[in-house]
Amino acid sequence: MRLDEIYKIAVQAGRDADPRGAARIEKELAAAKKEYDELKEKDREFFDLERLTNPYADTRILVGAPETEVKSILVGIDVEVGELVLADRLREKRRLDLVLTHHPEGRALAKLGDVMGMQADILNAFGVPIATAEGILGSRIAEVSRRLLPVNHTRAVDAARLLGLPFMCVHTPGDNNVVAHLQGLFDAKKPDTVGEVVEILREIPEYRHSASLGVPPKPVAGAEKNRAGRVLVDMTGAPRGRRRSSRSSRARMSAPWSACTSPRNTSRKPRRTT
Repeated sequence: MRLDEIYKIAVQAGRDADPRGAARIEKELAAAKKEYDELKEKDREFFDLERLTNPYADTRILVGAPETEVKSILVGIDVEVGELVLADRLREKRRLDLVLTHHPEGRALAKLGDVMGMQADILNAFGVPIATAEGILGSRIAEVSRRLLPVNHTRAVDAARLLGLPFMCVHTPGDNNVVAHLQGLFDAKKPDTVGEVVEILREIPEYRHSASLGVPPKPVAGAEKNRAGRVLVDMTGAPRGRRRSSRSSRARMSAPWSACTSPRNTSRKPRRTT
């Protein structure tokens, strides 16, 4: 399969599982086209043309020709310079055509704040007025964007280019599919207590494996005996809102809020909020 085909499949999978729905995505793409059409010619070279077809700024081909044939992929949650050097070393022993990271690098990291707006639509679907949700998120989006300004976004991308390694990131489309799976699971099983939520998670192989490594799903607010109420799976849309904003959101919802940990790489340095 070609690199650009993998990229298009990933984006489409994200759209198919997007909690906002197809109509909202089309509006965002139309707004991007309108923005591009209204740009002066001298400004168009700075516009990311992928925005016209891909609604996820944190998902991009970072290095590599679109027509590159791919048969073997190294996949990781976090891929930076060290992991790319490892990939290059592995390439001496076996075929390796693409390195795929979940958390974004390069331009996709620099524009991470652009995908946060979808959190307002998710909160709105669970009863928070859209104007309130957008107000809650506005300052947080600005904060994340400012924090990313001094980050060396291109370090890993430059390393991949120097090593001759095709490099791609798929962030929000992956999160969308996790949310769709878990939300569908909880909606179908209707757990009564937080403990039952935990037990449902423990039935999933990835969570069982995480528990075997000492990182099980567990409540981080409340207790297992508490009733779960309406379960909201909230992980897509890049970094979360402020802690005080979360309390404000919960106050407007009709059911208690419960949170559990999810399996993830816990060894990452606290360099960014993704």
